[in-house]
Amino acid sequence: MDVDVSVNGLNNLLKLEQKSGEITPLPKEFYIKINEKLKTYGSPNSDEYKNLFKLYTTIRDRRTQKILVYLAYNKEPPRPLPAEDEDLYIQIKNIVNKSGGDSKPSKLKVLSTIPQIVAPSGNKLGPYEQNEIIYVYDRTDAKFMVENKLGETID
Repeated sequence: MDVDVSVNGLNNLLKLEQKSGEITPLPKEFYIKINEKLKTYGSPNSDEYKNLFKLYTTIRDRRTQKILVYLAYNKEPPRPLPAEDEDLYIQIKNIVNKSGGDSKPSKLKVLSTIPQIVAPSGNKLGPYEQNEIIYVYDRTDAKFMVENKLGETID
């Protein structure tokens, strides 16, 4: 999955994010690509840099809001997800779990490529690529994945 990180490309992505209540699936290296693009503009005082940076922060803020909504409803976000968004989701989920007395998420290695599925809990899981490391927050879902040879627990 390749994403256009130009001003026009990010404008289009922002419009898509604003239209939908769902998080738009993006490649894991999405924010890295934007940072690399920002470096090509040189000075942070240039108009090009400022325009791209404003789009970047607006998109990131919008996605953060959506991540909070997913957490409020105990839903897994769609995949793929940029690494930064995934980390934010996991960190907030861990904080919520600690304050709520829940245990930490199960860390699983996906054994084969699987499409998005609905787990017994009703949560959507996936799509996942073979050998991808994922965190599953519902113990029933983690057990389901292990018992059906979709994933294996790792430490």
